Amino acid sequence: MPDQTIYQRPRRPGRAGETVVTSTCGHNCGGRCVVNAHVVEGRIVKISTDPARWRPELPALHACARGVGQIERVYHPDRLKYPMRRTGPRAAGQFERISWDEALDHVAREMLRIRREHGNAAILNASRSGSLSMLHGGGVAKRFFYKFGGCTDLWSNMSAEAEIFAVRMTFGARAEYKSAGREPTDYVNSKLILMWGWSPGDGTFGTGTLQYLKEARKKGVRIVCVDPRRTRTSLALADEHIFIRPSTDAAALIAMAQVIVSEGLHDQAYCDRHVLGFDEAHLPADAPAGASYRAYLMGESDGVPKTPEWAEARCGIPAETIRRLAIEFATAKPAALQCGYAPGRTAFGEQFHRAAYALAAITGNVGIAGGNSGVSNGATGRCGIRSLPTGDNPIDARVSSPLLADLLARGRAGGYPADIRMIYSAGGDLFNQCPNANKMAASLDGVELIVVQDHFVTPTARHADILLPATTFWERNDVHTPWAGAGHYAIYMKQAIAPMYECRNDIDIFAELARRVGIADYNDRSEEEWLRELTRDAIDDFDAFAENGVARLAPPNDAVAFAAQIRDPENHTFTTPSGRIEIYSMTLAARPDPYGLGRIPPIPTWIEPHGPEPRHPLMLCSPKSRARTHSIHGNQPLLARVDPDDIWMNPADASARGIADGQMVRVFNDRGSTRLPVKVTARIAPGVVSIKEGAWFTPDARGTDTSGCANALTADRSAPCGATTYNTNLVEVERAA
Repeated sequence: MPDQTIYQRPRRPGRAGETVVTSTCGHNCGGRCVVNAHVVEGRIVKISTDPARWRPELPALHACARGVGQIERVYHPDRLKYPMRRTGPRAAGQFERISWDEALDHVAREMLRIRREHGNAAILNASRSGSLSMLHGGGVAKRFFYKFGGCTDLWSNMSAEAEIFAVRMTFGARAEYKSAGREPTDYVNSKLILMWGWSPGDGTFGTGTLQYLKEARKKGVRIVCVDPRRTRTSLALADEHIFIRPSTDAAALIAMAQVIVSEGLHDQAYCDRHVLGFDEAHLPADAPAGASYRAYLMGESDGVPKTPEWAEARCGIPAETIRRLAIEFATAKPAALQCGYAPGRTAFGEQFHRAAYALAAITGNVGIAGGNSGVSNGATGRCGIRSLPTGDNPIDARVSSPLLADLLARGRAGGYPADIRMIYSAGGDLFNQCPNANKMAASLDGVELIVVQDHFVTPTARHADILLPATTFWERNDVHTPWAGAGHYAIYMKQAIAPMYECRNDIDIFAELARRVGIADYNDRSEEEWLRELTRDAIDDFDAFAENGVARLAPPNDAVAFAAQIRDPENHTFTTPSGRIEIYSMTLAARPDPYGLGRIPPIPTWIEPHGPEPRHPLMLCSPKSRARTHSIHGNQPLLARVDPDDIWMNPADASARGIADGQMVRVFNDRGSTRLPVKVTARIAPGVVSIKEGAWFTPDARGTDTSGCANALTADRSAPCGATTYNTNLVEVERAA
């Protein structure tokens, strides 16, 4: 990698009459790749990607099928073309065309009325991650609503809140999850990589991550995968695959730690110097006796040793496999634990991540080359490039994102900040992506205005009163940075075509609304002025950046997070209260219920996620689709061929229900049901089924979803840390009638 910024032009020259423009997908897709638009007479005729050969020292930024599929998306016949007003019942999809002035005047007038009659907390900002770029991203909505006097915010990260929380509790308040892992360049330095609920072959986790794993495998690094499914990554790379039941990962990690301690394989000197709470000798002075992690592992605090046999009954991994894996992880130093987000999207997902970080710490693998903290993001962050400043919400009205359905259903009577009277969604599809879709759809009687700013009539937009057509990233200029903090580059998203139809940029729509509601300082700069300002701390030649397309930036001093703290603990302390890695969290000991969502123990602890439900005996997990970014691309038939929607089911479970491969099945529980074809495969654990997340919620007249939307089945339940609980979910499957 370069030690100073270099500018690359990752495209070949256009043919006669053709202009080639570099950009990147502005979505929450797991990567940040080069997509080049080939433009002829103002129309994109082809999309290509970085033509360079991949090499580890300066990796090409190759796009996936979704990047190439952007051409199907931008010219989709169902693009929202004009402002629209609802004419029929909510969710009926009946709209009429209106002018921009009619639409914006109506929205502004209603916003002022709702604020006057019900207060700012009655306005819900439901904008999310449909666009994540630095200027035209989620900040445009927050900036507007905060300047309007505030709103109710859905505060928790729907993908990774359990990891965000666990990183702060374990490594410090200023530790940022996107820069708390290690660079993919370091993979080759490991003896063992343990991939836990992590599949870059499906979810990407940084452009080029899979290539770096392949490079490590070629160098002899052993790779073990723990997952309820035999993923694409596991098939391609793993020396061993270990099946586990969803929601039980913390039990397996705790039992591994118990084996390591029982066998004396932990790194006591490392723990003495860098870790708080591993043993009784290294607890805060005010901690009760028996509060250490070691006491919990050995059963000294509760009379239950956390043995592999104890864990087997919970997670389904044979005790001998847990024991063998624990010994291998402790002795194959340096060993790296790479944890995905999915095991944290469970009822007590923070316990999974904290147990993982504890395992990495007691084996001395945090902050060393070839080791890892247990976080799967990189060590770089955004390289100093900033997002549009939003300011702070002037009111204290925050709700954990997975509770949206309950917020709408119960409002103030349920203890929430307000009864929601208005919902504004820019670049969001929460009626599809939040849990318990049926409950959300049934809880809108009190909502007086729903505004959706998007590219299509999505499942959320079907409920809107006003639809506002927004531009895609091809129709504006912007800047983007690596998705997972891995890699050292930025991409200039150069406008390729003029805004289509009557579509407008999100920031321009909000600027017009701001003028109408009396906000004078929403946007006082041009697009270029903003981009120069947001990049000035990282880009030394903005003109070269904009012209070429990619800025390759210098890598961090250390490829592994927290290396400075481990190398020089006197001068580089962790930002925890103790200045150490906190297996025993002083923050949680002082405030065990930080959000009013449930108590969280100060040490990683196994908590049963649910009781038995005989009517719904199968555990449902919802992995990523390679044909979608969450619900984005969910209406593209050509791209859908890359990864068709189905439900995976183990042969034993299918046989017990008389279900054959390829049949249409009904998946159901007390919250709802959906229909889709079944894939009978030994690549999923017995007792577990999986449906890829993001399919568009499309209920029929009886309320049965017809498209395979997993959120017709999920519960609107929050983990104590605020995380979603998609993967703590029980269902039954039967042949469709």
